[in-house]
Amino acid sequence: MEYDETVRKLRARYAHMHPLIFHRSVERARTVTELFDILESFPDTYPIIWDHHARCWVQTDDLTLREK
Repeated sequence: MEYDETVRKLRARYAHMHPLIFHRSVERARTVTELFDILESFPDTYPIIWDHHARCWVQTDDLTLREK
């Protein structure tokens, strides 16, 4: 299966997700498997930030959106 086709199918599966968040997740994922993991672990509440160490989106209570 081609990478672009897989991303299109994931886009359909996660149609409820904001397109920009999906796009940023695709940019940050190193593999299709990692992209799936990123999308599956997406937090239920906002605000969110990208955690570079855990390589996933995390919910934060810090409204300035600074990483600690």
